[in-house]
Amino acid sequence: MELEKVIPIKMASLADLVRLAMSISTPQTTTYVIKYSDGDKVVLGILGIFRDYYKYYGIPIFYYYTSSGEEAGKIVDANYIVVSTNGEKFEFSKNPKPGLSIPIIGLSEKPPFIPDLLV
Repeated sequence: MELEKVIPIKMASLADLVRLAMSISTPQTTTYVIKYSDGDKVVLGILGIFRDYYKYYGIPIFYYYTSSGEEAGKIVDANYIVVSTNGEKFEFSKNPKPGLSIPIIGLSEKPPFIPDLLV
């Protein structure tokens, strides 16, 4: 039996992925971002469901952003994306800080339900 895969949607920027994570976070439920390495790049992503698409009850989607170089170096050791309450500023951190701290969950490898991505 072949495992069905999520539909990958590449975000235009890291800021767009962070904005999406902020928009689906509530005070009661903070979303999380997953990360894994893909060669020399780091992939950050959010799993979601696109609900009520025609006859389907929902389509599984993986919103993602790939980074490399200096940016990837900051992400590799981070446990949180901390979004400032003043405007649209964010940073990567080992620990939660004031503002919205979005947890980053590190995976040892790409899950089998995520297809090969355009990185």
